Amino acid sequence: DGRIQVSTIKKDNHCNMSNYGGANMSTKNKQVVMVIDDSLLICKEIKKALGDEVFICEAHNGEEAMERIAQYQPDLILLDVVLPDTDGYELFGRLKEVDQNNATIIFLTSKDKDEDVIKGFGVGAYDYIKKPFVHAELQSRVNIHLQLKQQKDELNAQNQELRTSMEKLNYMAFRDGLTGLYNRRYVIGDLSDDIKDHSAEEKKNVLILADIDDFKKVNDTYGHEAGDMTLVCIANIFEAICRKYKVIRWGGEEFLIVLFDVTADEAYRLSEQIRTDVEHFKIVHEDQEFFCTVTLGLQVYQEEEGIEENINCADKALYYGKRNGKNRSVWYDSIKEVAEM
Repeated sequence: DGRIQVSTIKKDNHCNMSNYGGANMSTKNKQVVMVIDDSLLICKEIKKALGDEVFICEAHNGEEAMERIAQYQPDLILLDVVLPDTDGYELFGRLKEVDQNNATIIFLTSKDKDEDVIKGFGVGAYDYIKKPFVHAELQSRVNIHLQLKQQKDELNAQNQELRTSMEKLNYMAFRDGLTGLYNRRYVIGDLSDDIKDHSAEEKKNVLILADIDDFKKVNDTYGHEAGDMTLVCIANIFEAICRKYKVIRWGGEEFLIVLFDVTADEAYRLSEQIRTDVEHFKIVHEDQEFFCTVTLGLQVYQEEEGIEENINCADKALYYGKRNGKNRSVWYDSIKEVAEM
């Protein structure tokens, strides 16, 4: 009648795809049921009961079962309690360790005492079918569990898709589209919490506000594409030096760097490393080459002042540096009296 009869696979092939022409096609849109039973008669009866709506593979001992589950990742497993080389309850745990498809496992056994049934459910089985079984009952119960498994898989897929979409949205919400750095929304949202998580008494949190010197000349001289390339290159320098910290595109050609748990000397050394690395970095756009410098203002974070005021202090230090030669690192404390005048 043209149907693929999975039951014609010989025992010595054990549903090996390479030995069964067309089996790959038969599994494409079918759920996979694995039968673990040492009785060839039982395997044959299960195949009769389930028909060809599912793909059936079989194993006849624990060792084969471990091979099959890795190969096929079945949706449902019919597991005999008594096997030649292992106990079904013990095998259950080993199967779950390697199962990557969250298969539904049903015990199928002639052990019908209440304690056997309780033990089966106790290890985590979804159902317990006693031998001898009626074909219609086996088919009905297996089909119900397969439907539930499919619904669960679809729900998990939807949840994963939703999580992925949320991650993308969160990334887009808190990242700058050009440089990939955090944007100002991050400061409004999470920076305060991040700073509170780093409050060692012997070390400080330091804000550095950096600005590319004479950036308008870059755009005017070399074009806006060159300007964008400059922003990306300098952002990469900042991020490479400050991998352990947070680098934020504050706006335009300004960047905010947040250093956690550093001494004043460490913060200044990092600021100077950024400044000198940028100064010596050759930017190449088309057939033109040029260099840029940055000026940086530093402020030791004062919790009682809040984010906005601390950034304002770093900004005052930055523009003091701009007015006094550019291409330098300036502490707010060193110009505090001047800034407050």
